[in-house]
Amino acid sequence: MALPLTITPQVGASLITRVTRLFNGTIHDVLNELLQNSRRAGASAVNLDLEGSDGAPILVASDDGSGIDDPVALLTLGYSGWNDTVAHREDPAGMGMFSLAGRQVEIRSWSRSAGRGWMVEIPEQGWQSPEPLAIQPCAITGGTQLRIALPDAWAKNLLAAARNAARYFPLPVTLSGTSLPREDFLAEAARVENWQGCRIGIFSWRGYQPVDMARINFHGLTVPCDLPFVSEVGKIDKWCVKVDIIDAPDLQLVLPARKELVRNAGLDALKIAAEAAIYRMICDNGDHRLGFTEWARARALGIMLPHAAPWLPCWAPMTADSMGCDQGEPISSPDMLVVPAMEIDLQQGAAPILNAPEKLGMCTVRIAPGFSGYDWYDRLPRLQTLAFVIEQNGLEHMYEADTELDPSCTSGRADAITLELGIADCALPGATLTKRCFPLEMLVCRNEGYDLDDAIILIGSNAVVSPDDLAWQMELSLFRASDDSDCDSWETQQDNFQRSARNNAYALLLSEEEALLRQIRDRLTDKVQWLIPPDRTLKVTATRTGVELTLEPAP
Repeated sequence: MALPLTITPQVGASLITRVTRLFNGTIHDVLNELLQNSRRAGASAVNLDLEGSDGAPILVASDDGSGIDDPVALLTLGYSGWNDTVAHREDPAGMGMFSLAGRQVEIRSWSRSAGRGWMVEIPEQGWQSPEPLAIQPCAITGGTQLRIALPDAWAKNLLAAARNAARYFPLPVTLSGTSLPREDFLAEAARVENWQGCRIGIFSWRGYQPVDMARINFHGLTVPCDLPFVSEVGKIDKWCVKVDIIDAPDLQLVLPARKELVRNAGLDALKIAAEAAIYRMICDNGDHRLGFTEWARARALGIMLPHAAPWLPCWAPMTADSMGCDQGEPISSPDMLVVPAMEIDLQQGAAPILNAPEKLGMCTVRIAPGFSGYDWYDRLPRLQTLAFVIEQNGLEHMYEADTELDPSCTSGRADAITLELGIADCALPGATLTKRCFPLEMLVCRNEGYDLDDAIILIGSNAVVSPDDLAWQMELSLFRASDDSDCDSWETQQDNFQRSARNNAYALLLSEEEALLRQIRDRLTDKVQWLIPPDRTLKVTATRTGVELTLEPAP
């Protein structure tokens, strides 16, 4: 066989035998296609009705549009039959009617050029059969009517599908004489801008955004789209957009199902416009908390935003069981010290100093890396290094990030515990580093472990620390409720940890006898005291071999 010199794109004849596989065959897809066709035909409304025929329901869809002028266009795959104006604005593919492929359908419509109505009956096999279908006259005087045999699955889902199709559709739709509710796709937007035949709505959104979330409304047909969003530093909510398409020929849906936008220059331009719309709204709102990168992006888009407001949230240590950081009170003093993220036990150990501006001479604030680049932020002093120096039994130990104490360092009294801070006067090149030292009364070191058994708990030699304060420091630094499904409730886990922490504190701070008495008292307080009547006194005489109890009048 000789090879051809040229080739031409063609549609294989066998495609017509596979038209039933172009669409997924749901009532949702069918209704969307019917409504879109009615809208393109200039209809003012669409009516859906149910009729019965020998026990089999029939969906009757009627509109008052211009009708189908050429019946041939109806079943010509890829030939839409729409005029040039509609073809330019809508990009009809001439495939939508084939969403009904494999269904028994009767179509009645008005032909403007012929000046009369016509009808055709399409049996289930008629969509892919070479046999011609007869065009017959009918009494219809305008618009188009389709009579579709409803399978059980379609009948069951008809109401939900109709409500969904009509929700953002620009024309009124009735089902069995009842108007279906309609909404503005951008109803809850904080702001709406018009852009090249689109309405861009800007929304404040909290939480996760599903990838299949509808972001584009194409005349009632909603589809997901990867549109830009903008976050501000320290804010949970983020700014995102949804787009209501009115007349935008450059924005096209992927054929035939029309469930996503074509990735083309029109979509690229829309994304830039949406991003600029967000920044314009932020600019008009006044003070903002945009990171430096976002601020620079806004300026590149022509939106001249001022720098982010020069304040930072007050620093506070996280607890081992916390899920995140609460936004602290805003601090705008020039005497701010930026504190970086660090391990929980380091935060809790340093908190007595970092939370004491009278000792530091500065207010500590949370680090905000997103602000790097702003001059006001880069010139703030920042905590660059943090370490604990422990002197015990003539040895010196260093505890800092990603370190484990030498086995010779054990829980109990230490000769001295010192917090060493390395403070840079700014974040710019050539910054000066100053070392400052502060004594501490106690320190709980996780020591690369996960619970109390692995921790090293230290108390200064002359420190006056109560068992309750030391146990509380253990809880803040170490307690983390387990995610294991076999574990008990959070409350039970906390109770167990607190009991163990108190017992550890007793053992470290009290004599053996005092520690034992505290443990017994705790058990009585937790388990017994609430049972004693308010006007009585419980006296207990207990040994290893027996317990005697008496209730006496309260003194």
